[in-house]
Amino acid sequence: MTKELIDIEIDRIPLFTNPGVFGLHSNAEIQYFSNSVKMLWQNTLEMQTSEGGAAGGVNREEYISKVASDIQTKMPQEFDIFNIKKKFEIPTPTQVVLLQELERFNILLQVIVSSLKDLKRALVGEIGMSQALDDLASCMFNGFVPPQWLSKAPQSLKNLVNWIEHFIRRHKQYKDWDEIEEPKCIWLSGLHIPESYLTALV
Repeated sequence: MTKELIDIEIDRIPLFTNPGVFGLHSNAEIQYFSNSVKMLWQNTLEMQTSEGGAAGGVNREEYISKVASDIQTKMPQEFDIFNIKKKFEIPTPTQVVLLQELERFNILLQVIVSSLKDLKRALVGEIGMSQALDDLASCMFNGFVPPQWLSKAPQSLKNLVNWIEHFIRRHKQYKDWDEIEEPKCIWLSGLHIPESYLTALV
């Protein structure tokens, strides 16, 4: 096939262009479509039914209870901030940041532990299923991080599994910082407010 014929064949190929979203920059358009797909996927997951036990699988309540129990086994102990503070005669700026981080971490840990405990009690009928607990159950069933946990934690787009791993890694950094020494190379994403540590260094 000659070059002229190739050019003719190419000219016959119809060009399909995406009209896009009127008024949006191309980068903003990408973000818009990404958010639309995420919302569509989330709505699709939320439409799942709780049936499944009759077909030999695990039903919704059993699955949620299993996930809650698995998360409970991974939860660490709260930090003893009072005794940690006593170790610092005159705390340095970075040690002050550590104490603030531990306070925030303990608050988040308390919210997770208490909400999981109430959820498991509600699943077996010991207490009523409130709207907050129902939202928690739906998030755990669909693999999302519950909003009531995110309100006490750093902003994140991770799913539930990755978020729990991130939570455990944060605890390890805090624990090493307390029991061994301040990290020579700190993981800023593992801090609740990284800006406070950078300010303390300055």
